[in-house]
Amino acid sequence: MRLRMAAVLLTILLVPVAGCAAAGAEPGYSEADVRFNQQMITHHRETIHLAELAAKRGSGAYVRELGARLIPEEQADITAMSGWLKSWDQAVPPEEASTAATGLKAGPGFDQGWLTMVSEHLQHGIHMAEELRAGGKHAPTRELAERIVKAQTAEIAEIAGHLS
Repeated sequence: MRLRMAAVLLTILLVPVAGCAAAGAEPGYSEADVRFNQQMITHHRETIHLAELAAKRGSGAYVRELGARLIPEEQADITAMSGWLKSWDQAVPPEEASTAATGLKAGPGFDQGWLTMVSEHLQHGIHMAEELRAGGKHAPTRELAERIVKAQTAEIAEIAGHLS
């Protein structure tokens, strides 16, 4: 009887504490994670738009190949980021018409202009990913940001070799 009474008393004492801990628990993400994912989705959509232009207007094999390579990589990231945002009950940015590279016309100079524009665009993505380091808590988002920094730094170096 004493053992049962002790168990009941212990349960009465611990349940409110456990409930408070769960109620006060911080989410596994921060506002910086939400902001990064929302902005990076928009950024990746711009990258896809630029990559699609390469397929339509590019004259060099490298430009067309890079454009084709970027699309599935960026789309996979968008799918992951959208899933995280939805799981956090946060808005996924709507698709918007892109005006990026509207001044780049097919023909001579397109490839060089496109490579320059994509390089600058990727650099901006690196900057966004580096900013997450200061306030990101969500481990998968932080891993994505690190992968973006590494991959896009390599792509910029690769592009530089084709611009010279």
